[in-house]
Amino acid sequence: MKREEMVRIVKLELEHIPKGSKGSAQNRLRIYYNAWRRRDLLRGKPREETLEETIKMLRRDHPDFDPKFDEDFFKIPEKGLLQRLVGWIKR
Repeated sequence: MKREEMVRIVKLELEHIPKGSKGSAQNRLRIYYNAWRRRDLLRGKPREETLEETIKMLRRDHPDFDPKFDEDFFKIPEKGLLQRLVGWIKR
């Protein structure tokens, strides 16, 4: 995949993750997603998996982090890691 195509894809996907205030965990979500998504595109991973990994990493330092993202765009399965990470389904 060419760099220009990756940039275009990631830019479109980031439109579904709102910006946060400067230095916020929400802003870090966008920063990390941007970098990790480019790597994961080369590996063939789906965007949902990249988002899960990014939220999981941010929760280590910010356990109360409530990530904001377009749930319709990021196809969320009924049960799984992502729901536990964002608090929809409790363990």
